[in-house]
Amino acid sequence: MNLPLLLQFTREDFIDRYAGSVLGGLWAFIHPLVMIFIFVVVFANVMAARLPGLESSTYSYGIYLVSGLLPWMAFANTIGRCASVFLDKRALIGKIHLPLAQLPLYVVLSEAITFVIGYTLFLGFLIVTGHLPGAAMLLVPFLFLAQQILALGIGLIFAVFNVFFRDLKEMATLLTTLWFWFTPIVWVLDIVPPLVQDIQVHLNPAFLFVDAYHRVMVHGQIPEMDGLLRLLGIGAFVLLLAYGLLKALEKDIRDFL
Repeated sequence: MNLPLLLQFTREDFIDRYAGSVLGGLWAFIHPLVMIFIFVVVFANVMAARLPGLESSTYSYGIYLVSGLLPWMAFANTIGRCASVFLDKRALIGKIHLPLAQLPLYVVLSEAITFVIGYTLFLGFLIVTGHLPGAAMLLVPFLFLAQQILALGIGLIFAVFNVFFRDLKEMATLLTTLWFWFTPIVWVLDIVPPLVQDIQVHLNPAFLFVDAYHRVMVHGQIPEMDGLLRLLGIGAFVLLLAYGLLKALEKDIRDFL
């Protein structure tokens, strides 16, 4: 797929989300703004004292929550939307020979735009309240790239099998919902037993990027390179596996579509 076509798909996808609404693209700013206000301002006063391991500040819990929630939303949305990408574009796939392996990339780019908008508003709040983490936040683009490689790989695996078993789109949504609650996004790792902490560190790849965002945005620290390299390794492996499955089943996929 050439770059102009990929950018056109991305533009159409982003615009189609708000097609027909009065405010149009402004909703891309309104949604994250309202979410940040609710979690940072409202939840801060309710939950901050109940979660150990965070700096003592009115906004600590809200910042902790939003700094993990925004990347998680991009991660989960990428998986869920990639799962149905071949079915969503089947009319076009039937007319022109699109490279299936590259097709989900427009979803990744579209979610990247949404993420950038949300995180820009979040950074604005951090500047106003004096909680900007400093130079460590320059690592955020790298963290986002690492998590999206994994999301694309998982989403592509679901996309391959969803052509044959249509229930897998719903299973992808269920998976990411359960995965969300299993990952320390709304809760802090310190409050669970050591065994659960070990499971998070060694068996939950989502923990690797969520913890990195928390270290950067909440504590202003450089995340452990070990974890980031593991995340990249896992993401690359899953993406290569997905690509291999797609190539092995591509003819059947096109026939089914």
